[in-house]
Amino acid sequence: MGLQLSVVTPSAEVLKSEVDEVIVPGLKGEIGMLPGHVPLVSALKPGVLVILQGGKKKFYAVSSGFTEIDADQVTILTDTCEPAEGIDGERAKRALVSAQAELEGLGPEDPGYGKTRRRVERALSRLDAVSRIDSGARS
Repeated sequence: MGLQLSVVTPSAEVLKSEVDEVIVPGLKGEIGMLPGHVPLVSALKPGVLVILQGGKKKFYAVSSGFTEIDADQVTILTDTCEPAEGIDGERAKRALVSAQAELEGLGPEDPGYGKTRRRVERALSRLDAVSRIDSGARS
């Protein structure tokens, strides 16, 4: 028996599936979860969610949030979750360049700094997800 995975955003449950392994972008690095994992609650940073299912990897760009594993049930709460296959890499590159240019003119105390920083992080996670499809890289 595998892991029961549920990914929930504020607007919907975007993914519900039985999987073999889940790798999430934790604050201190990636966290891999297999069946029988000890109970855990962890904060997530924007990055790539990797799901292994039937010997195949699937990649998703996620924003910050939380993950919990308990009794082979993994629940991920995040603001956004996008399958890598649906991401336009060129658009994500343009968004990154634009957000980085805007961020250069701001300091941490400036209004809009946090929002612009999150735009940079989202673009980076989207590009990372797309690059993993192209390279077939493991997490």
